[in-house]
Amino acid sequence: MSVALDKRPVPKSLAGLVFVLFWVIAILLWSFSHLLPTIGGRGFMVDIGIVFASIGLAAPALMSLRELRTAGIVGIVGIALFAIGDLGQVTVMVYALRILVPFLALMTPVYKLLSFRVFA
Repeated sequence: MSVALDKRPVPKSLAGLVFVLFWVIAILLWSFSHLLPTIGGRGFMVDIGIVFASIGLAAPALMSLRELRTAGIVGIVGIALFAIGDLGQVTVMVYALRILVPFLALMTPVYKLLSFRVFA
């Protein structure tokens, strides 16, 4: 039964809610990041905001609930990778993720136009 539910299209109201809510979370994270005492913690908080903003940006262009769930799981993996990079001071990994995460979110509407499924 869950397979049939996963293939349903994302309701516009849910996509809009995810867009607005995740952007609000991202802006709050960016606004309060300066309050953390360590540089790694500040960077990690900003990077979590990048992940939330990217998922929010991609949400209206996702075609099914399954893709929305997969985007959320990929976002959790991204946060974990940012944690390893920021707190472990792996600068190359952090900058690569800072480029890759928003790029995937920006390409999601293009993939929708081309009927190419990234998070299938």
